[in-house]
Amino acid sequence: MENKEIILPEVFTPEERNENAERKRELINLVVSGEAVLIVGSGSSARVEYETWPELLNELEKLAIQCGGALDQSRKNDLLTYAEDIKSHINEKTGSLNRYYGCLYELFKQKSPPCDDLHKMLVSLPFRGILTTNYDTVLEAALGMIDPESASDNSLIINEVSGARVHEFLMAMNNDRRITKRIAHLHGKFDPATSIILSIEDYKRAYGLINPIDEENQAGNESKLRFRLLWAVLATRRVVFIGFSLDDPYLNKILEVVSEDLWTWNKSTHFAIMSITSKDAEDTKDKADRLNNKYGVSTVFYEDIDGSHQGLEKIIEEINEVFENSSQLTTDQEDWLEQVNQNMEKGIGNEN
Repeated sequence: MENKEIILPEVFTPEERNENAERKRELINLVVSGEAVLIVGSGSSARVEYETWPELLNELEKLAIQCGGALDQSRKNDLLTYAEDIKSHINEKTGSLNRYYGCLYELFKQKSPPCDDLHKMLVSLPFRGILTTNYDTVLEAALGMIDPESASDNSLIINEVSGARVHEFLMAMNNDRRITKRIAHLHGKFDPATSIILSIEDYKRAYGLINPIDEENQAGNESKLRFRLLWAVLATRRVVFIGFSLDDPYLNKILEVVSEDLWTWNKSTHFAIMSITSKDAEDTKDKADRLNNKYGVSTVFYEDIDGSHQGLEKIIEEINEVFENSSQLTTDQEDWLEQVNQNMEKGIGNEN
């Protein structure tokens, strides 16, 4: 039988491709300017075989079934609510959440290798601050390799008692070089696993508000440190989201809690780097339009033909190349000025 080449439809029209290229240039200029803040999602950690959101729920579902009894899966389409059902089931059947937190610890403890070159490039770029919704320490490992002196104190879990360290984190974003650069974990990390925010009730306790029209929780919203930190970052900085999908419940919930205050106008402020394929192109473009119109987040797409996400690597490499070239130019200019100053000082000395 004759093999026929499968020709996939074009993802972009020529006009859309040009628009995406222009957004990518704007993104590169923003990052290289040193004015952006990075927020990282689970997609980046999947590169070193950590669980993505759907995979994590599958593992917890297996654990819940192992604990006995019939797991209620009626709310499976509502991911955060289903996570709460799983957590409650485990607690009910075992009398504690020890197995739940033990599973999270095992899933997100440090792997070998602990990171890859993409992570090292990310933490080397001139972001003013780095926040993550991930439970692993991939970014800390990368930062420790780039800056060994920071390795012992480069992690920060955001919670209601971390106010002083959050203040330091914000001061570091103002280029206070006296303060160690840290990775801020918005939703906890594997150690301690009890710090992890995963289910709908976790979100309510952490943010005080999940749905913008949830009046019951709205009154307590202003007292939540995570909410105030995110509000401050998104209101005063331009953010780049990496490792999030357009369906990611984390990204959606983060944006929802601040959207009413910040994005009542149709204006692009932030960027998200997202994958796109010929199969999901139209749906993905529609979601990107909503992300831009509702939240002011412009999407820079990369085509992911084989699931390897090499397009993301290429974008980060492009940003890194421009940054290194600009840094070299700055260094050359500083060396030139230093040489001029030295020559002037020699000239003055000769005159005397």
